[in-house]
Amino acid sequence: MKRWRRWVKRGVIGAVAALVALALVGALYQTLATQADRRNFPPPGKLVDVGGYRLHIQCAGAGYPTVVLETGALSMSAAWGWVQPQVAVHTRVCSYDRAGLGWSEPGPEPRDALHIARELRTLLKNAGETPPYVLVGHSSGGLLVRVYADQYPEDVVGLLLLDSSHPDQDARLEKVLGKPSFLEEGLFSSLPVLARLGVLRFILRFPALASRIDDLPPRQAAEAKAFLADSSHQSAGRAELALWEETTAQARATRPLGDLPLVVISAGGMKTASPKRQVVNELHGELAALSSRGSHRILAGTTHMSLATNRAHAAQVAEAIRELVEATRAQVEKK
Repeated sequence: MKRWRRWVKRGVIGAVAALVALALVGALYQTLATQADRRNFPPPGKLVDVGGYRLHIQCAGAGYPTVVLETGALSMSAAWGWVQPQVAVHTRVCSYDRAGLGWSEPGPEPRDALHIARELRTLLKNAGETPPYVLVGHSSGGLLVRVYADQYPEDVVGLLLLDSSHPDQDARLEKVLGKPSFLEEGLFSSLPVLARLGVLRFILRFPALASRIDDLPPRQAAEAKAFLADSSHQSAGRAELALWEETTAQARATRPLGDLPLVVISAGGMKTASPKRQVVNELHGELAALSSRGSHRILAGTTHMSLATNRAHAAQVAEAIRELVEATRAQVEKK
């Protein structure tokens, strides 16, 4: 019995030592790889001071209104690798990284929609970009552009909500699916730690697990994977998600959009008949009803991610943005 206990004790000590060693190796691997990423992927745009810290913004094209692209949670400007160049053919278009994400420096808390909207307005002004703007928000970015339009209506002449989050989606989905929001499952809380230990970087090496990212142009795919594996990027994304309830409450409190041109696009992939997608499409119909000039489109064959990452699907999104730009341009010219 004593010998058995000694063997168990040694086994436990050995396992703990192995885990510690593995964690140290992973942390070293992560540090060296992050340093290499910073050298290999310099910011494609410019870093603009917004009050003691700098945000990254990349603009292209000419014309008005300027299209401003807002990504979803944990994402960055590289996600618009297909969409932005196609929109730039027709008008001015800017993508950017929220504080702490991508190439942007960390910013002060709170990381809720109201704070992010103020930062974005300061960024656009300090970068020399002038309204009017058409705002495009993907996923949770849809909440952010709604709050921006509510806070600064004089800046905004159109909105496009791309498979957007809805402020009431958690309660509505839980009622139908019988399980809580994905934000309550704890996965997102662990991502900064997994990144710090090099686990996310290792996972992203497998094409099957990073297939949607790899659908982006090669340069942007490499950039996106580099920053998704970055613990600073993950920590900034987690800080935003920690204030999910505050952000949804702020979006819920926004006013109706009157006759502001509004396009809501839903993904229309293979699971369109699923209970979850049916609820989401109903929510998107409610978003379209926020404006008397709102429209709701379901793009067949697309998924939440592929709307931006798949070249053909992104082309459909870019065309929808072009149509919205043309409609708002005609309206501006009448005034």
